[in-house]
Amino acid sequence: MTFTIQWKDKGVFITFRGIVKSQDLIDANNYLLSNADFDSLDYQVIDFSDVEDFKATSYDMGILGSMNSSQSLFNKKIKVAFITSDDYIKEQIKEYNKYMINTDWEIHTFNNLKEAKNRFKFDE
Repeated sequence: MTFTIQWKDKGVFITFRGIVKSQDLIDANNYLLSNADFDSLDYQVIDFSDVEDFKATSYDMGILGSMNSSQSLFNKKIKVAFITSDDYIKEQIKEYNKYMINTDWEIHTFNNLKEAKNRFKFDE
């Protein structure tokens, strides 16, 4: 497994590492969306800091965006912080964001966890 999920009181941290394939992203997303606590989450932190290679494509990010866009009807207030300094991953996050533009989710990409924490004020 290339990811870990850590639940907090009001949020969740999903940390990816190693070689990340599209199925890893889909598996983590499905786990999150199917959890009974999803509807009450205030934030998600998706950390790609320890990723060696990111194999997901724009098409794959569109699938994730479509999945999450439909789930935004159940949790309208969530803040999403992507953590990465990798340019390719940032480009793929932009593809994901195209599907989320008509939702009320607040989505940002940060170079590190400290930047995200300063912006969103979440607990680690």
